[in-house]
Amino acid sequence: MKVIGLRELECLVRDTFPAKRYFSAESELGAHVNRAPIMSFVHGGPDPFLDRQFDAWLGGSPIFVPAYQLLNRLCRAGALAPGNYAVTRGA
Repeated sequence: MKVIGLRELECLVRDTFPAKRYFSAESELGAHVNRAPIMSFVHGGPDPFLDRQFDAWLGGSPIFVPAYQLLNRLCRAGALAPGNYAVTRGA
């Protein structure tokens, strides 16, 4: 399992998706201090059910985007390799 810290995730999102210059993992993913790590397997493939929602989020719509969806799109964009990930506060 690959471990990503919240700040690293924020940098990846900002670098990969320039429209999200003010992305905050803590507020947008609910990754608060006392929360368990967010864990997900990402494959980098399309997800027709979630892609429209993610594109709307990139366009500025106030839609909740789950961590899986965000990590998978980072994988599709080439910022992450496919695999198991844990997003933690302290990494």
